[in-house]
Amino acid sequence: MKVGIIGYGKMGRNIFTLCSETPMDVVVVGRDAAEMDRQNGRLEKRLRRAVSSGTLGEGDLPRRLASLRFTTSWDALRDCDLVIETVKEDLDTKLAVLRRAEETVSPQAVLASNTSSLPITRMAESLRDPARFGGFHFFHPIQLTSIVEIITTRWTSPHVVEFLRQISRDIGRTPLVMKDLSGSCINVALTFHTCEALYLLEQGVASPSRIDAIAGRFARLGPFEGLDVVGIPFFTDVAGRTLRAFAPDLVIPDLCHKLIRDGRFGKYANRGIYLYRDDRPVDDAPEYYLNQSQTHTPGGVRSDDVGLYERLLFPIYFAILKVAQVGFGSVGDLCLGISDLIGLKIDPREEMQKLRSDGLREVFDRLWDELGPRYDCSPLGEIMATLDDP
Repeated sequence: MKVGIIGYGKMGRNIFTLCSETPMDVVVVGRDAAEMDRQNGRLEKRLRRAVSSGTLGEGDLPRRLASLRFTTSWDALRDCDLVIETVKEDLDTKLAVLRRAEETVSPQAVLASNTSSLPITRMAESLRDPARFGGFHFFHPIQLTSIVEIITTRWTSPHVVEFLRQISRDIGRTPLVMKDLSGSCINVALTFHTCEALYLLEQGVASPSRIDAIAGRFARLGPFEGLDVVGIPFFTDVAGRTLRAFAPDLVIPDLCHKLIRDGRFGKYANRGIYLYRDDRPVDDAPEYYLNQSQTHTPGGVRSDDVGLYERLLFPIYFAILKVAQVGFGSVGDLCLGISDLIGLKIDPREEMQKLRSDGLREVFDRLWDELGPRYDCSPLGEIMATLDDP
């Protein structure tokens, strides 16, 4: 098995690391010859250290050096079984890269994009053979997730889906098959959850640390801890695409734009939702987060722990059901995906089955009464009814 990776940014590096830890041959094609030479040198040093430590046999060194390499030559992709593009999130750039890859690789090779927010269908339309193309979306940070999203279009062949499933397992990832949705199907649940948490801040209902603490009852990672890790600009961009494609009744909170204007990009900038002192998150003054002109939520909503818990957890359930209702992914895969992303301590499918459709409808109706029509569950009757099955 030989895998080609086009691009060596943050995601390309991590995908290379995953593949290089298997017996696969892996070639990375980049633009900068000097950088590719540096990476070849670093790789050789790393493999020689592995020999010295006993984790790689002396006799295996030449084979691994030959099977892992960095180059600027597109010809190195000709005998690849799979080529994954990981270049910047710009549609024109990705289209150009994929077209060139298609001209280079063998007719049997599978092509994939690691895009987190751009339409896979649009990319497929630009190829001569869209049947061999699909999305292969790894989530950031790769080191903390164990899933990969296989994104299909109406042309993607069943062979390609099964091939990507097997590759996923070979690199230690759980494959989840979804239909094409700009911003990612799994990110819908994350976006609903995080936006609702941000709405709470804009209303002045609770502090970031209190919101994260309440979310910590059902998740390993609170919404603001997670937001500061991935970065405010990245979330704002991906969430904007997700909401435009799927949830026009939600809006990106103005607080996101304020944070970006103020240079509060996240933990890597030492300022995000939280201020960081000695690498520890600290709440800013409540006035910083308050948005007196917000229109997404009426006043007078509940601020008790039960109300906040419902408002943080049930957007996840609502989003899972909404995506599944329109057939973009299964309830089971969507539950697995969001559970992995934020480390849910509960099984969302099991918990929804305990509530059954009547219990879910009761909570969603209560949230609709308090927060407005974004929690209108009347279109979800069919998918909620499947949770009543024994």
